[in-house]
Amino acid sequence: MTRTKQFKTRALLSAAVLACGLAAAPAWAQQKQMRAPAYPEEIPQNDAAALARAANLPVSRETAKEMVKGWTKPKAMLVATDTPEQLAWLQEAVPGVKLIAAPRGRRGAPMDWSKIPGIEDVAAGIGVSPSPALLKAAKNIKWFHAMGAGMENPLSIPAVAAGNYLLTNSPASLIPQVADNAIAMAIALMRGLDLYDKMAATKHMEQPDFGQRGMQIEGRTLLVVGLGGIGNQVAALAYGLGMKVIATRGSSRNGPPYVDQVGLANELPDLIGKADVVVMAAPLTPETENLFDAKMFARMKKGAIFVNVGRGKQVVQADLIAALKSGQVGAAGLEVTDPEPLPDGDPLWDAPNLMLMTHAGAPAQPPEGIDTYRQKEWIIARENMRRYAAGEKMLDVVDPKRGY
Repeated sequence: MTRTKQFKTRALLSAAVLACGLAAAPAWAQQKQMRAPAYPEEIPQNDAAALARAANLPVSRETAKEMVKGWTKPKAMLVATDTPEQLAWLQEAVPGVKLIAAPRGRRGAPMDWSKIPGIEDVAAGIGVSPSPALLKAAKNIKWFHAMGAGMENPLSIPAVAAGNYLLTNSPASLIPQVADNAIAMAIALMRGLDLYDKMAATKHMEQPDFGQRGMQIEGRTLLVVGLGGIGNQVAALAYGLGMKVIATRGSSRNGPPYVDQVGLANELPDLIGKADVVVMAAPLTPETENLFDAKMFARMKKGAIFVNVGRGKQVVQADLIAALKSGQVGAAGLEVTDPEPLPDGDPLWDAPNLMLMTHAGAPAQPPEGIDTYRQKEWIIARENMRRYAAGEKMLDVVDPKRGY
């Protein structure tokens, strides 16, 4: 099966899961040639190079030796796993480096890192979030690798935000599941499936009042805010369903062939009024915090759908509730909220036309039938461990100033 056909099949399966009655991609989509991004679960296990290429992970211009002041071959690394098999697998990538399993602390209780044997020799933290206590105890630590995509927690530490430490992450494995959730919520809200669900809860058969919803999917315009890994996959899936896709990104106007128009981040106010569906997929940065407020919602097409798979702090939730009540926003789907978990009694619970999810878009059963998404995060982490120990160029280096 060709990659294009694989992509179309995935797009159609996403729609079928939601019982939207789509049997095939539109003819024009079948005829248009494109290269869809590969899903991480299609990559052979342990093939870090192939996984990095599929996820479009950038390779640093400089080597670890050049980026880290005073770099030396590490004596020890702190690793967030205590599984003997996984430690042995990681050890194969960094012979001669002592791997120290990070202890599991109690939630809310401070960790006394100074009591960890060998902490003074640790040069890297893998899956370990930096904290003032850790930085004080591990005085030789120079590199942190985050599991997943979000970097707001590490960058909340002033010394890390100042660029005093090398930062990398491994978001590749999260892309398909989060993108699937974004498309699933968008389609469900466009077709009013949430209204049917509420009808079923009352056990009374009655035609829902769709208002401005009940949209036909083919031919509608979807705007991706943040054309990164997740945003790119959202765009690909939407294209496969026959939607016109536009997007914004912070780095350039370049985009894949299935995106009709790519604007810079500051052009969002001009583009948002063209979209029937808006998907927020950008990282949380000072520029995106509270990005979706009353003014931004007012610029949306009246009755348009809003989906957020970014971070809760990117939305002024009181303004979203007001926009939902007025009908300016036809419906919204939130995988993320502020705070998380959403407490009992929060006004969001009573907002109309709102679909809420827990912040758990990544866990999913891939085609293999087993949950391997964490394994794929560790494939990237392991490769970066090897690269750092050898002083080579690194995968997916995070820019503290940008926040991603």
